[in-house]
Amino acid sequence: MAETELKRYTIKPDSWEEFLDTWRRIVRVRRRHGFGVLFAFADRDQGVFTWAINHEDDFDQAAAAYYADPERKQLEVVENYVTQYEIRKVAQLQIPE
Repeated sequence: MAETELKRYTIKPDSWEEFLDTWRRIVRVRRRHGFGVLFAFADRDQGVFTWAINHEDDFDQAAAAYYADPERKQLEVVENYVTQYEIRKVAQLQIPE
């Protein structure tokens, strides 16, 4: 069963476009390391970006390889656009009919 991580970032005012440009590049690197992107939502009025990723195999091992990737290291500029963040592993629930 895939492990899932929910990520929520508070984006600095007037940084949305730069953040999203960097985030799109991050998604490509994540996918290269076997991660799926389940969803992404931008609440520009509140300055909050929420997304979820998953991995079918060993999530932590894949994450270590992802963070060691030289292209990902170049994308650490994403921190320039974020004031705070919360990242948690979560479990998907079945929705009753």
